Amino acid sequence: MYLVAEEYVTMNVLAKVKLLKEDKTVIKAFTDKEVAKMIEADDFKTYLNAHNKVMIAMFADTGIRMTELINLQSSWIHDTSMNIFGKGSKWRYIPVSFMLKKYMIRYERIKEAYFKKKKLEHDNYFLSRSGKPLTGVQIENIVRDAGIKANVREEIRCLPHMLRHYAIQSTLRNGLNL
Repeated sequence: MYLVAEEYVTMNVLAKVKLLKEDKTVIKAFTDKEVAKMIEADDFKTYLNAHNKVMIAMFADTGIRMTELINLQSSWIHDTSMNIFGKGSKWRYIPVSFMLKKYMIRYERIKEAYFKKKKLEHDNYFLSRSGKPLTGVQIENIVRDAGIKANVREEIRCLPHMLRHYAIQSTLRNGLNL
């Protein structure tokens, strides 16, 4: 193209060359059973267990990004949807399934009781034991530990982003439009 633009040659010989198509690799994601086991790995007996359970369920159900989950504010949660401030500084509205909403209601009750006598400075939906927003490392550890408890296959990396892949693939399998 440079040679044509500079008028050294009159015809672009590269225009006739066809590029080889690369195979698209399908990312291996969790199975439905593995995700169910990851969600069941924790219970609602303590604040941290409840928050871990709801976090895994939220990743799997909504497909939100880890940073979106970290920044999720309690005031952005509605009856059947959530507002997410995501990538590119854009707002998205995400529907919440009936099952996830049940988990969220139980979590919110436990959270309220846990922080009843503490003054909270942050409105984040998920908070650490001390009432501060979670870090990415903490969330990655929660997902990894849930994967270990659930005996997830070794070839699957137990990371929040893999739960995003699972959510997207299950949405497509169920025939929904992304």
